[in-house]
Amino acid sequence: MNVQDIIALVVVYLIIAASLGLSLYVQKKGINWDNRKIIHIGVGSFIYVWWAFTANWIMLVFFAVPFAIILFLAMFPGNPVSDSKLGEVTNDMGHRYGLFLYVVTINILVAFFFDSSCIGGEHWLASSIAIVGMTRGDGYGSIVGKKFGKHKIINGKSLEGTFAVFAATFVFSIIVIVFYGYLASQGLFLGKTVEIVYGILCAAVAGIIAAIVEAVCPGDIDNLLIPMCILGGMCLLGL
Repeated sequence: MNVQDIIALVVVYLIIAASLGLSLYVQKKGINWDNRKIIHIGVGSFIYVWWAFTANWIMLVFFAVPFAIILFLAMFPGNPVSDSKLGEVTNDMGHRYGLFLYVVTINILVAFFFDSSCIGGEHWLASSIAIVGMTRGDGYGSIVGKKFGKHKIINGKSLEGTFAVFAATFVFSIIVIVFYGYLASQGLFLGKTVEIVYGILCAAVAGIIAAIVEAVCPGDIDNLLIPMCILGGMCLLGL
């Protein structure tokens, strides 16, 4: 582990701390926001950092696995983690397994789609877009659906929320594609990148996949199925 890895870890910890802090602040002030989705969306910002790690074991040992253990403990009563504010947020609104599956997905992507021989990984861009669908897409879709959803479709989901899943995944996927393209132009990212026109097509496909899977998928398992389906689609498109 070198200085670059340490800096990347510090930034990731700050992202997590800021997300948890904002969630607790909103809860304390009684603001009518979905605290769970604040964490959901906020922690997803690590996709702008994880390219900087030089080996997957560093992310697993110091970030992904400990985060999974903490959220696993938060699901079950009778331990300090579940009795904390994090435990309250984790079990908020009956979504007991959602955040845990969220971080399980991160562990899968880090463990199996990171290629240490290629800084940034062979499918790192595809994995980043998959995380976008799970965090931004699902997160903003839930917020919009609860606030503006009037036209119900299936599984209690609304047309407005489903469109928000597509739109958020599409827009933030383009941002990620442009971001990684810039890193590649500076010699900082050696993984796959695409031209913007093809990137827009990939982003649209990711948005469609996210919207369909989120609409038909019951419960918390969407935090696993959305990113896995998007990842498969992006790999088929050559990312």
